[in-house]
Amino acid sequence: MEDIYRILDVIEDPKKKVLATIIHVEGSAYKKEGSSMLFFEDEKQIGMLSAGCLEIDLAIQAQEVLQKQMVISLQYDMSEETDLAWGQGAGCNGKINILLEPVTEQLHEDLILVKKLLASNKTVSVLKKYESGEYLFIPMDGEPFGRWSGQIPDIDYSMKSGVMGAHPIFQHTYQPKPRLIVFGAGPDAIPLVSLAAETGFSVSVYDWREELCQKKNFPVANQLFVGSPADYMKNISFSYNDFVLIMTHHFQHDQKILLSLINKRICYLGVLGPKERTKRLLMQETIPNWIHSPVGKSIGAKGPVEIAISVVAEMIEVWRKSLLVKE
Repeated sequence: MEDIYRILDVIEDPKKKVLATIIHVEGSAYKKEGSSMLFFEDEKQIGMLSAGCLEIDLAIQAQEVLQKQMVISLQYDMSEETDLAWGQGAGCNGKINILLEPVTEQLHEDLILVKKLLASNKTVSVLKKYESGEYLFIPMDGEPFGRWSGQIPDIDYSMKSGVMGAHPIFQHTYQPKPRLIVFGAGPDAIPLVSLAAETGFSVSVYDWREELCQKKNFPVANQLFVGSPADYMKNISFSYNDFVLIMTHHFQHDQKILLSLINKRICYLGVLGPKERTKRLLMQETIPNWIHSPVGKSIGAKGPVEIAISVVAEMIEVWRKSLLVKE
């Protein structure tokens, strides 16, 4: 998912830092516009902007940015395939423009606010003047904040990341994490929840069995709920950014959950088990094409871990396609 989440997880670290952001790409590259990483004064790094080709030089440049406390932009030509080129034979065939910004006290506080907004399911767009170093965060529902002079240009939250026309301004939109709601806390849900959280989903687990739905089984889950399907289904507010997996292995519970979701507008609905079982859950001979049954990509998966990989791969594909539609 968004690089920004890994950065925001460590943003409150008191050590001095430099934020690196790809603002323009010509041709092909390992990462695209909006990708970012963080460099610390003690040489610790969070994230990557290339396949390892640029990070050593970027770390050197970041130390200079820390010393001078000024914004710089760099261009790397990855199109050469000689060992002397940045691509070092990788053949990425692109030019990458990267903005390096010292994380000042104000930017530090502003990034903490961005973290809170995203956690509240708010979309936030950022503008960066890559010549002067000014920046502005603009929540979809809220007041802009940052360090900005002059007129604020009109923005489109669905616009593809990159430079705004002829202006020396870069725009990128941070989307809230997609929420994955897992109904069922059986052993097969453990690797799935772990992998989904690692790949960027905010995960909630629901089950009526308290002995299964515990933090020790799902340490990376954002929320755990114990109760009957009737109890929690009436208290969940679903949105189009939601992903739902039904995997309680209890026919009546699965049926109640599935039937209550039929008219919900969500991004993804997956039902564990064969198609014939899903037909019986729906009490009909056809399965709507927007219900993923059997759930997961067809990779011949066996066992809970491989099934988790196939399911998360399918969810990532659906999420990426939904973002393309928004752009």
